[in-house]
Amino acid sequence: MDFVKNKLGIELQFGKYSFMVYNVCAKMTIFKNLGHIDAGVEIVPIKKFADEMSTGVSYFEQFVWDLENRGVADIDIPVMILGIDA
Repeated sequence: MDFVKNKLGIELQFGKYSFMVYNVCAKMTIFKNLGHIDAGVEIVPIKKFADEMSTGVSYFEQFVWDLENRGVADIDIPVMILGIDA
């Protein structure tokens, strides 16, 4: 977890796609179960910004699509996904 304040976990992810999914679908759940956070924020580049980076960088539009099509799980916690541009 990059930052935790007032039980809000923040992750800034400019890495590979698998790390973005891990942050939200595993790490934030673990931190919630340990009582460190109640909710999270994942900050990732939008596709246009990711295209200017090295290959395999995660991006907002893909992550939103994946989460919408994944469905809800009983271990999910509230997470806001923010897409940023340069």
